[in-house]
Amino acid sequence: MIEAPPVELGHAQQHNHTNHHHFDDNLKLAHEVTENGNGKDASYLSDTQTPHIPAELQETYRCLFAACLEHSAFFAKDPTEFGQRLHAAHVAWQDFIVLANRLVMQIEEFAHEYDFDADTPGNGYRSFIYVTNACISHGSGICKQLLATRSTLFFRKKFYVKEVEACSQLLSSLCTCLQYLLILRQWSANTGDLFACGHHTAEQLFELGDTINQYCFYGRCLGFQYGDSIRGVLRFLGISMASYSESYYSQADDGNIVKTTRSLWTSGKYLMNPELRARRIVNISQNAKIDFCKSFWFLAESELMHKLPSIVGSSIKVNRLIELPAEPMQLPQRMDGDVFIDIPVPSAHLGPGLPVSVRLLSAKRRAGMLGEGRYRGWHKPLNASRSILFHCHGGGFVAQSSKSHELYLRDWAVALDCPILSVDYSLAPEAPFPRALEEVFYAYCWMLKNTSILGTTAERIVCAGDSAGANLSIGLALKCIEQGIRIPDGLFLAYCPTLVSFVPSPARLLCLMDPLLPFGFMMRCLRAYAAPAQEQLQENAKHVEELAQIRNAQKAITNSIGSANSSRRTSNLEITPGADKDGEEVEEDESSDTFASASASYHSQTVERTDLPNTDGDNSSCVSFEDDSQPIVHYPIEITADIPKEPASAAYIDSFLDKYLIDTATKEATEEEEEQTLPQQPQLANGHVKTNCSDENILVETGRDLIALDTLQGRWQEAVNNITNTLNRYTQSYEIHGGHSAQQDVRNMDALIARSPSEEFAFDVPKDPFLSPYWASDEWLAQLPETKILTLNMDPCLDDCVMFAKKLKRLERQVSLEILEGLPHGFLNFTMLSNEAMEGSKHCIRSLQTLLQVKNN
Repeated sequence: MIEAPPVELGHAQQHNHTNHHHFDDNLKLAHEVTENGNGKDASYLSDTQTPHIPAELQETYRCLFAACLEHSAFFAKDPTEFGQRLHAAHVAWQDFIVLANRLVMQIEEFAHEYDFDADTPGNGYRSFIYVTNACISHGSGICKQLLATRSTLFFRKKFYVKEVEACSQLLSSLCTCLQYLLILRQWSANTGDLFACGHHTAEQLFELGDTINQYCFYGRCLGFQYGDSIRGVLRFLGISMASYSESYYSQADDGNIVKTTRSLWTSGKYLMNPELRARRIVNISQNAKIDFCKSFWFLAESELMHKLPSIVGSSIKVNRLIELPAEPMQLPQRMDGDVFIDIPVPSAHLGPGLPVSVRLLSAKRRAGMLGEGRYRGWHKPLNASRSILFHCHGGGFVAQSSKSHELYLRDWAVALDCPILSVDYSLAPEAPFPRALEEVFYAYCWMLKNTSILGTTAERIVCAGDSAGANLSIGLALKCIEQGIRIPDGLFLAYCPTLVSFVPSPARLLCLMDPLLPFGFMMRCLRAYAAPAQEQLQENAKHVEELAQIRNAQKAITNSIGSANSSRRTSNLEITPGADKDGEEVEEDESSDTFASASASYHSQTVERTDLPNTDGDNSSCVSFEDDSQPIVHYPIEITADIPKEPASAAYIDSFLDKYLIDTATKEATEEEEEQTLPQQPQLANGHVKTNCSDENILVETGRDLIALDTLQGRWQEAVNNITNTLNRYTQSYEIHGGHSAQQDVRNMDALIARSPSEEFAFDVPKDPFLSPYWASDEWLAQLPETKILTLNMDPCLDDCVMFAKKLKRLERQVSLEILEGLPHGFLNFTMLSNEAMEGSKHCIRSLQTLLQVKNN
């Protein structure tokens, strides 16, 4: 299976002779398995061809091997096609069981060397052992079902052929992955480093072995490594992704009814045909652009999904969306409160001046909270909380928002009994690094400056985030250290990527089989955020330049208003004498001054106003459980008066309108012009246009066509054609337009197309500590607060969390690592759909309660 050319292993090779011999033995065994995969007896059979069970097999592997022996002997007597295929599949399955057992035992010998500590076993090596054992258990279940039904009258032989063949292929692909792990072990032996040391790259890793068959991970065996409740959710999402791609890549002129019908049709198709679903998902992962990823993940932002948390989630009293005006502010220095630090507004890529959105959630109304006003009697709010949770949502830096994460945030708000402020940062690829971090840092500084209106005294501040949000939370803490302002009192990181670059590691190979974070999706998200395309950077630069021109024009208009008002006041005072007229003119002057100041407020980036409920009167009407329909929005004062223009500003506005105003010529007018310029071409009754014909021929052909339609056969044929065309339109598939020159037609996806993952690594990522906190200096990491990390044993970011926790532990920082089993990346979004996900969220709550120093309710 693996062709291993000579590789320079450096110093590690001198200390790993035993593992190297094991690796060579595995190569030989792999070739033996390949040679015996056609149904011949393997090397573990005796000379008399009497099968026996190898003694070195572990208990679960031994049971599955025995079941395969029994089934292969049973179906060897079946002369039918499916019977012989079952026999051959069980024989090949035995070969892979022996190979997988040997590889797992080798990895078990050194996997413990990479654990965080003895009490927290977990790393990418252990994860693949777990996944391989789960595959063996899944296969044992299939064999038990086969044994119970193979002699019945209604035995579905074809169904079990596909099940057994799929499980055999699954184990074969896992063996290939385990071979890759042994290569990684040679690269990092005796270092304890889960990331490949030296100059080894992911491209080199994948060049050493066969291409991994990803199709088997997304077909009949999708989610085999997870619990039952999570497995159902993942299969539903897989079907949804495949069917949504049909609508996404449909023609632009298809109506909503056509797209909806096609989506329902294809959903049933992908439910009934797991192999077709697998090929669709893998080809989407390999060919779809980042736009499809964003579009699919943003389904959670639909209006229906926005209403769901308030219906099924925990009840909370405050749920407000706030837009923060982008204006400079100052905060006291951490070491010296008399010195103030200037906090810049976010400006990268999109330019300055854009507001930052945050969401305030609280289970209870508290004194001073923004927009809550004053209450009487039993409506009186509680005292301010002594703590607050600052939250950054996940979504691969390219999708989702605080609203899509609201379901579990409601549970957190109730359990923690403190306000939660969640940031809606700008998303890539339109806003790549460092725009999101700048906005998160600005929102955090605004929170520090405005704690009194958030219902907290901020004695304890904890930053929390999942996935991309966890990465931003660490970046925020490092930014606070760099700028010298208050550092959060704690960090909670859930399945956090700490090294935003595909440096090879065992756990990162898990993305080849991850249902929620496929390999292609992950690489495109990282690329969109960390290494955007040059076209995107040029577009951003053009956008910033246009905004600057608009601001300059606004300043010119403001200056012209001021000069015009000044000249008007002077001329009026000189011409109009008299007490009464002076009074009138004074009144007019006051209105002009007011108008000028209002205009200045409109054109200034630092002067905004906010619509807030009146806090002077009774606000007892604000007793709804939550108020999310009317967000608190900061917006400029609108002026509708006519503004005099100077020649320079008028010329700019004219050029701006000429450039961006839609042409007044309508589509209908354009079509009329075309009709006048182009010769009229006759159209037949069947919709076809007859060209290059004389008038006589046109009349003759049209007449024949009408005569044919009048006959019964012609009418029947026309009806059949119309029905066929309608069905094809409603059910046909369209191409996935990927980033490659050779576009693949989804109708030809039945062929399994092998493609190396190394093709995804054609970009470089900067070694920036704010992008990849793993590269931060020891001086900065030594100043991080107490950190609690929660990760998953099958998460592609597992090794990131383990290595980052090790680094903090080496620096004697207060850090803890918790590894949960049986949950996928992003499980917090499934708390209402899975009991295992809900239990995982409770683990998060307990860690947050410790950091916030609140009692466990």
